[in-house]
Amino acid sequence: MKQIYGAERWLRKAERVIRNDGSTGLAIPQPEELRIHRIAVALGGRGEVPYQQGDFGKGLVHVLDEDALRTVLGELDTITDFVNYLATKEALLRSGTLPLMEGQEEDLLAFYIHQGRRFPEEPDLIVVGDGLWQGLTAKPEWRARKWADRESYVWDGLIETLFELNHAPGVPPVEALDAMDGALGVMAREGRFERRVLAQGFNEFMRDAAEERTRARVMSSPSGVRYVFLASARDEDRDQRRQELVLRTFVARGLWSWDGHTVVGLATERYKPKAGFSIDAVRLSKSEWTEEDEAALKGIQSDLGYFAKPEVSRATGDEFPTGPQVLKAKVGRNTLCPCGSGEKFKKCHGRERG
Repeated sequence: MKQIYGAERWLRKAERVIRNDGSTGLAIPQPEELRIHRIAVALGGRGEVPYQQGDFGKGLVHVLDEDALRTVLGELDTITDFVNYLATKEALLRSGTLPLMEGQEEDLLAFYIHQGRRFPEEPDLIVVGDGLWQGLTAKPEWRARKWADRESYVWDGLIETLFELNHAPGVPPVEALDAMDGALGVMAREGRFERRVLAQGFNEFMRDAAEERTRARVMSSPSGVRYVFLASARDEDRDQRRQELVLRTFVARGLWSWDGHTVVGLATERYKPKAGFSIDAVRLSKSEWTEEDEAALKGIQSDLGYFAKPEVSRATGDEFPTGPQVLKAKVGRNTLCPCGSGEKFKKCHGRERG
């Protein structure tokens, strides 16, 4: 464990990540802002070698073998879902509740998911049986969730596109990386279920925009972040579109009362088959909303008409679909992408998921 604790000491002193090739990577937050989770991978165990995990003198360490690591990262494939699992597991161990492991790490993960992504707080002892993971993944609701989550990877595609644009020729690497902590960083912190909801909303918006039924829309994520989607005609000036996106993002911050303060705006062209596209993104984080801000909002609505008469609609969804939705899980590898492009899912987004 010396290497784990040594890496932590380095992180608390370093300013930036250094890549294997010696180039400069992402900036490391200040020590008081760091959230460190220590993970050791025991290669070669294959679930047959017992191991310990816990506090080895300088902080709790998660110990996983390669099979457990593959399962955990395959299931919790967003940074938020993965970190939330680690943090919840650490809170369980620190509380004094002892998990008695008859099964493996994936069985503990299955117990966590089955309990609503948490662990019980009152018991002194939790027995984690063998076969929980196999039982959970055999449920029809599980397969239905995997099918429903396919659409969420449209959001991943947006993140990857923005990442590539941040690494466009002529953009200094360090500046490009720092820019990721803006709109891209907020988008990347959305969990898998939140990405599904956002992708569904974005796809619906793009279909409506292609038919010129709407130009812009505000959408709230279950995470508490608001998003503004804007689709322009292909012959419109891009700089003017960016300015409109900034103003619409500001208006969206002041619309209705809510507990959040971060708005991300995304602007592109109306969808046209086999045509290229551009995409712009902005982020607004404003914790206080003043009388001056409200006056500015009213002025933008009055002068430019941006979200001047917003219509509110609400929708609900389950992470694990039930009832007739379960049937959607029985799909083949040639299933069309749910984004509405008409392409097979793998061809449309370059990967097969779920």
